Amino acid sequence: MNMKEIDTQKGARQDMEIVSFVILHYKDRETTDACVRSILSLEEQERIRIVIVDNDVGENEEIREQLSRAYRQNPRIKVLPIYEGGGFSFANNQGYRFAKEEQKASFILVLNNDIQFIQPDFLKRLDASIKANPCHVLGPDILCQSTGEHQNPMDNRLRTEKEARFTIRMNRLALKAYPVLYPLLYWNLKREEKKRLEQRQSQETYYQTVQRDVVPFGACLIFTPEFVSKEEKAFAPETPFFYEEYLLAGRCKDKKYRIVYDPSLKALHENGKATSKTYASEKKRIRFMMERTAEAAEIYLETGIMHCE
Repeated sequence: MNMKEIDTQKGARQDMEIVSFVILHYKDRETTDACVRSILSLEEQERIRIVIVDNDVGENEEIREQLSRAYRQNPRIKVLPIYEGGGFSFANNQGYRFAKEEQKASFILVLNNDIQFIQPDFLKRLDASIKANPCHVLGPDILCQSTGEHQNPMDNRLRTEKEARFTIRMNRLALKAYPVLYPLLYWNLKREEKKRLEQRQSQETYYQTVQRDVVPFGACLIFTPEFVSKEEKAFAPETPFFYEEYLLAGRCKDKKYRIVYDPSLKALHENGKATSKTYASEKKRIRFMMERTAEAAEIYLETGIMHCE
């Protein structure tokens, strides 16, 4: 029995808009399962499809097969294994393409596996949001579970050329003497995180208002029919990690696509679940972040789409 037959038996409208949730899985099976459960608890299940992009390319095949077997009985869930290391953008683009071409999705949500949906009527709210604020990319209010921090929007403007070049230069200088500089880098990172949290908490009213033309947070991005009908990829150009949001915002600016943040849509996020299992120490994790951020900033500069000072 195929998906169309199942939907017809359940009385689904033939003209309904399919909503695909593309989940990027890496190592943390428990977190991925929790994300899937939250999606399966939503109303209007006949509209929902799920793509679990298994990006754990270094894991043994038996472990990867266990993930596939766990969801094999649900015809609306596809586990899509990735066998080449292309990073965040590449893996998510594979899931986006499957959702667009195979699942015929109108809406495609690209999300980290540590996202959970807390509004049973999320799809109804999504429909209302698009009607009120037509756009190409939509960002929900993403709340960090541990701190209550509003993580979306990520920024209200693109990075400047000066800022991107500064990131590249400082990261590479720091990496040359990383073992010696690590304590200072760690302290500075924690200080910046605290400063950001305090700043965001002081701007509570900002996160209660619809915002336009912002840089959306990449942990949960909603690509609407306006975007999906035109674009073959969610992320272009592809970076291994980081700067995806700024590149997406720049691409939308170039194509005159609209980005909207709507606080009526909500999701929970627990930062760093997968990375905490990937790296044996905070020292290795920060080094990885600095290396990949410098690479991504170079790609960002190559696009030439930046905020003017």
